[in-house]
Amino acid sequence: MSSLPLDSLIVRQFRAFRELYIPNLARVNLITGKNNVGKSCLLEALWIYARRGAPSSLLQILTSRDESRRSQQRNEDGSEDQALAFKYLYFGRKDIRVPLQPIEIGPATAQEKMLSINAGWYVVQASESGRRDMLPINPDEYSAAESPILGLRIQDGLNEATIQRLDFLLERRPLRPFEPKGIPAVFVSANGLDSTQVSQFWDAVALTSLEDDVLASLRIIAPEVERVNLVGDQENVRNRIPTVKMNGQESPIPLRSLGEGMNRMFGLALALVNAKNGILLIDEIESGLHYSVHLKVWQLIFKIASQLNIQVVATSHSWDAIEAFQEAANKDVEKGLLIRLARKGEEIIPTLFSEEELAIATREHIEVR
Repeated sequence: MSSLPLDSLIVRQFRAFRELYIPNLARVNLITGKNNVGKSCLLEALWIYARRGAPSSLLQILTSRDESRRSQQRNEDGSEDQALAFKYLYFGRKDIRVPLQPIEIGPATAQEKMLSINAGWYVVQASESGRRDMLPINPDEYSAAESPILGLRIQDGLNEATIQRLDFLLERRPLRPFEPKGIPAVFVSANGLDSTQVSQFWDAVALTSLEDDVLASLRIIAPEVERVNLVGDQENVRNRIPTVKMNGQESPIPLRSLGEGMNRMFGLALALVNAKNGILLIDEIESGLHYSVHLKVWQLIFKIASQLNIQVVATSHSWDAIEAFQEAANKDVEKGLLIRLARKGEEIIPTLFSEEELAIATREHIEVR
């Protein structure tokens, strides 16, 4: 079996987690728990880790929660409210203008692979060569500093740290390019993929053997599907529409005309085959899918994840999805792991269920959601 991107996980000072410790992860992992226990936060942490703290990943999750809206107001110190939006990434949404413990995300077994993100005050200083460097200052030096700015120090393991100005990040103009390669990763929200992602992912697999896996996924819901394609303006990916050719019908029909379940299944399959040798993150995997297809969906995920060396982390609060997950894990050599998150005061506590323990829980109808 190929090694997994993450065999364990520690998340510190990020969103809902003061410190979350998961001692082991499997190839296919299902995260459950009540509302407001950090299921989506955990996926966000993994997304940021896979992207190695790339600015676009930070902006994406802030934007998805309406946390990065621009403001024309200014604080007494002159910093823009929009820069302070990064407080939402920190545990307790604390003011990032004061010293905070850094966000840390990574495997518990390899400190050298830990990603660290730390907010602080900086001044820009030009060197003799004309290079403009970001130099850190202590908060007590703020009042005497010339034009202090807030920045993020992003440390990817043992690599050289990169400093990013928060105001530049939110204006989409980084001080210098910082988009590390990281781990291949695909994030599927509860609302599914957008039209741009669908077009990009389809173009990456069309006319390859992976297209067969996408077709197999659609046939879980509609066995009469023969072919699938995207039609429309090739230059404008937002205007391309997925269509399917059905057995017994002369003309293709729009995929959405077959229902939301088909559209969701198409997006999941595209995401899965495009996460080769990386991580697939799925929020509310049951969204849009009838309970009767859950088992076949999980079986497909276990199969493709093993073939393409993908580590899957999905969330759900559906008992049908959990039961189907257990049954699929029981029949696959690549064992799955269920992780239940529960809140205890300000702490989020994980409980891990192996395949054997989950089989007992589902058989006895023990609550694991």
